[in-house]
Amino acid sequence: MDEIGDMPMNLQSKLLRVLQEKQFERLGGKEVITTDMRIIAATHQNLSHLIENSQFRTDLYYRLNVFPLATSNLVNRKSDIIPLTTALLYRHCKSVDELPWLNTSALETLLDHNWPGNVRELENIVQRALVLCTEKEISSNDIVIDNNPLNISTNSLTDENTQQLAI
Repeated sequence: MDEIGDMPMNLQSKLLRVLQEKQFERLGGKEVITTDMRIIAATHQNLSHLIENSQFRTDLYYRLNVFPLATSNLVNRKSDIIPLTTALLYRHCKSVDELPWLNTSALETLLDHNWPGNVRELENIVQRALVLCTEKEISSNDIVIDNNPLNISTNSLTDENTQQLAI
């Protein structure tokens, strides 16, 4: 479950019930279904802060917090960028024969970026590079980082600041 910290309180209650009783009813159904499941949940929220402010159920927190994992941002894991990029290239190419190579300038560009969007941003950039590369090689010119990194409103865009940023 992604963004568990954004879940409304009424849904938290329902999820807690399913986790505790291992039973649920389908929407509009009358039959009780028994289940045995594990849940992997993620959030960018500070759950302790949400609990203090009565925005997240303490009992649900402890029910979910069986094996907590914490990862650091991609900017702090530079050594993961090349293996992740390689895996994403494999994922998005139809065959190994179509797999392009990343040249040195492309690798340097990827390693120099600060990755505020983490792996999701990296995946988007890899997909964009696959569309832009003309040969079986991805260069720094094919690594286009966000068309609007400053979130400039479209009303204030000029020819000068609408250029795609290729770093």
